[in-house]
Amino acid sequence: MKILHYIPTYAPAWMWGGPVRSVSTLCEELARQGHDVTVFTTDAGLGPADIPMRTAAVLRNGVKVHYYPRDPGFGIKSSALEEAVRVRAKEFDLIHVTAIWQRTGTAACRAAWAAGVPYVISPRGALGPYSWTRGTLKKLAYYFLHERRNLHTAAGFHYTSAMEKLECRRFRFGQACCIVANGIDFQLWARNEVSGAAWRQAGSMAAGDTVLLYAGRLHHKKGLDLLPSVLDKLQDENWVMAFVGKDEDGTGNRLQAEFSRRGLSSRVRFLPGVDPASLVAAYSGADVLVFPSAHENFGNVAVEAAACGCWVLASAQVGVAHELAALGAGECLPRETAAWATALDRWAGSSFGGNLLRNRLADAFDMKVTAEVMARFYETLLTER
Repeated sequence: MKILHYIPTYAPAWMWGGPVRSVSTLCEELARQGHDVTVFTTDAGLGPADIPMRTAAVLRNGVKVHYYPRDPGFGIKSSALEEAVRVRAKEFDLIHVTAIWQRTGTAACRAAWAAGVPYVISPRGALGPYSWTRGTLKKLAYYFLHERRNLHTAAGFHYTSAMEKLECRRFRFGQACCIVANGIDFQLWARNEVSGAAWRQAGSMAAGDTVLLYAGRLHHKKGLDLLPSVLDKLQDENWVMAFVGKDEDGTGNRLQAEFSRRGLSSRVRFLPGVDPASLVAAYSGADVLVFPSAHENFGNVAVEAAACGCWVLASAQVGVAHELAALGAGECLPRETAAWATALDRWAGSSFGGNLLRNRLADAFDMKVTAEVMARFYETLLTER
């Protein structure tokens, strides 16, 4: 198949979070499995060293990536990206769009429809209840002007979790859909005791400490305001909490102030964000990943951490939390202080499930498996047409 993936930000623009990592992983594995995969994206978050050639496709791990210049101004807009998809849409068998609530996404959907090319939409949380609480009036206007047509003329939908599919049920799209988890590379995401110990040492965390980890951007959506009261109630007196990620909206400053007010500052580390490969050390050095987010359609970091032998405690609003709990890799919790404190005391002292648990995780989340499922969904859509 000749597939175009269309997304406003792409690897190695890791600062833009989960979709960049998950879409690039999917594209690269589809290419390894023999499909002709092209990506149209922008240069948002990238510098000259990241894109040595801006006038032609960059071959990145088997994927032909076109980075179009971002237009100045608020948000991610690119007239060159929109023009490219209008001109070249007919070259592809199928277009996979990850760009809801963005002008660039509307351009892709309209171009695919005009060219008679089926397109798949990945909402990736953009249609969930949390998203609708942000700029509600603007979203309603944009939905009725543009997004409703984009969604209802799609050939199919890709959901990353059963929770996300359930959240979108109210739209009654009626088209074919699939639930395909965000796959990860289990060769990359594997426990490394040496790098884990070095990471602990660099962060002044002793070998006997119970290390709790949060990895990702520090943002109010992540529900981190719950943690100071939770950690204040722990019975374990040797815990250390590490936050790895960039402060996006002042959440980090507010957390530091609250930890200071409670006399817990000496036990908390705020560390800068790192690239995916460097996260292996953090996952390997930690005992429990804490993920109390207010909403995640999936939650890549939870699977990555579990693959590296780190227990995962996540809120029930994290899409993948339900699957990980069912596999025995952690617990899915309500966003309540007492529940989290009790769970942390219970899981922090337990040994990870070893190879048997890792094998179960690989069966569900290995990128080879998820890419094969996605390719079959594409083929089904093309056959039906």
